[in-house]
Amino acid sequence: MPRRAIVLVPGFGRNERNLLRDRLVRALRHYTDGWRIEQLEDGDGARAGAARLRATARCGGESREIDVYEAYWADLVPDWSRESPWARFKRGGLLLRYWLFGGARAWRDRGEAPPRAATAMRLAALALILWWLVVALLLLQTFGAISIPDAFGAIPGFEKLWAQISVGAAAVTGSVLAGLLLWVWSLGYLEQFANISAYAKAYLRDEPCGDDDIGLRAKTKARALQLLDQVSDVSGDRAYDEIYVVGHSLGGAIAVDALADYGDRLDHVVLFTWGSALGLLSQQEPLVECEIGKFYEARPRIRGWIDVVFPQDYMGSQVPVPRRIDAAGKPGAFYDPLFPKAVTPHVPRGMHLFELADIHEAYYRCEKALLMLV
Repeated sequence: MPRRAIVLVPGFGRNERNLLRDRLVRALRHYTDGWRIEQLEDGDGARAGAARLRATARCGGESREIDVYEAYWADLVPDWSRESPWARFKRGGLLLRYWLFGGARAWRDRGEAPPRAATAMRLAALALILWWLVVALLLLQTFGAISIPDAFGAIPGFEKLWAQISVGAAAVTGSVLAGLLLWVWSLGYLEQFANISAYAKAYLRDEPCGDDDIGLRAKTKARALQLLDQVSDVSGDRAYDEIYVVGHSLGGAIAVDALADYGDRLDHVVLFTWGSALGLLSQQEPLVECEIGKFYEARPRIRGWIDVVFPQDYMGSQVPVPRRIDAAGKPGAFYDPLFPKAVTPHVPRGMHLFELADIHEAYYRCEKALLMLV
């Protein structure tokens, strides 16, 4: 019986180990038109950590065993919940500078408009700054009028500006409803977008995080490579005929980084990227485009790469065709397209345009994407 391994590289989030693996397993058991999916006992030995499935076609009787793994890295996500207001304000400023100006040159060189994901990142950083400015104004109003420091009193026009700030603070505090809405907003999607953009920046720059000096990108890629090696080393009659790697959101970039170093084992691999934002990331950091370019030069080549992006997903962007790097290390002409264009399925029914975070997670219940894995 043919055997297939599915290695899920999840997106950003402080989730428990195998939580998203089990979510994918449940989806495979329910969104598989024309197939009967049975869950078996979990794997052991060389296949430890796998959720085992048997898929049988309802017409024709074709069947295969599928083991689902998760390349876990959620424990590497920093806990920003204890940050001070000043630290969050400072982080928002750095994010705004990074996402606003970081990819401008690449967009110009490629002659392309920036992906919508870039707009989402900018708005998240800007909203974070505005939120903490509102908090500062509320504090000014709460503690009453604060006199102008002597050092600023002699600055022309500063007294008028200070008065306008006081009026603004009074206007904000005069609307309790607006304050409550801002508070609820700050606890929800605003913080989520800001944390995603902060981690993406730290990952792309390979910034160290934790007790050692190893960068986030190196640590995360090592996790994915370790699991891929474990899966590939299964031998004998238990060996896998093919390996499907599914990278969701930022997990798509992690999967690309890991597989770019996978060597001659690539000919057994099919890569699926779900809402990966690689279009944004490759313009933000040239290193990402270089990693994608390795798939065009690799021998043997990867068996296939299928990119899935909802048109309404503002946090995802399609995988771009990379440029060749010349002897001087500068980007030159584009490669000839090697992989098919992105699949753009409809968002599952019952979802609305403004449910941005939910749309980005809806790949787990997109039947068109899930059937490709069976």
